Amino acid sequence: METIKPQQNQNILDISLQKYGTIEKVFDIVEQNGYETVTHEVSEYESIELPVSNVKQDIVNYYETSGIYPATKHTVPEINLILQERKEKP
Repeated sequence: METIKPQQNQNILDISLQKYGTIEKVFDIVEQNGYETVTHEVSEYESIELPVSNVKQDIVNYYETSGIYPATKHTVPEINLILQERKEKP
């Protein structure tokens, strides 16, 4: 079993995509770590256990060789700013 420390602004969906090449493994990660929901907020200071599972290696290789770490979690102030900007657009 592998463990990972999340990068800043990563959520469980991002980790699944980064390590398995798909978001289909989100529920496996949630179950392995005893989280109650897929929206569990992870911290870059915690270790997340990754269950052994099939990997879409071409996608994982792309992320690794490109140095890409998906990080799509937004903070409440960021979300409010995005919403405000959308309201201001004609």
